[in-house]
Amino acid sequence: MKELGWQKDNPFMPDLKTVEDFKRYLELGGIGAIEARIERVFSARFVELKEKILRLFAIEKADQFAANVLLTSILVDTRALFLESDRQKRNATLQTVYRARRMEERAEAVDAIFDEEVLQGKSMREVIKGWVDKRVVHIDWLWDDDEILLSKQMESLIFESGMRNLLQVLLELIAEYEEVVIRLGKDSQEQIDRVFRAMTGGMEAGG
Repeated sequence: MKELGWQKDNPFMPDLKTVEDFKRYLELGGIGAIEARIERVFSARFVELKEKILRLFAIEKADQFAANVLLTSILVDTRALFLESDRQKRNATLQTVYRARRMEERAEAVDAIFDEEVLQGKSMREVIKGWVDKRVVHIDWLWDDDEILLSKQMESLIFESGMRNLLQVLLELIAEYEEVVIRLGKDSQEQIDRVFRAMTGGMEAGG
């Protein structure tokens, strides 16, 4: 299917042109298959993120080295799962998952959280991307004052932001997604199936 490209108005729909294209699409799962695959990849990493946060809380005072390793991994996950460019329509982010489920308002709410100004004119998105991109997955050249500022911003975001510190925000987003899965199903295909069954009397709506 990858050779077909994508429909311009639907990032989750291959550009089907022939009967054979449609048959192949149905063989691969049909409606919701692309969205479901994205969410499977996302969900596996999301579960790991939650476990990392809980383990960090459990060991942070007893094992500082392991805590720092976990924290770095959490920051990389945050960068991958929430902070991709909106040009990447099929990357496995929480926003993409919500859009695949046709929950645009939730996707926009996630963006709003990370775009809110939190530190000296900087958003959470800018601080996390700056640190991960320049000091974790790459080691960029930075002048001393720039490096000190970046480090202080990251420390403040994690340790000094009160109820809106990064780890608290992540746990809230995880809880909201878990509620969606419980209510609507493990992915968009199951969500579609539940809606169809409810509409046709196969189950109670919201069951």
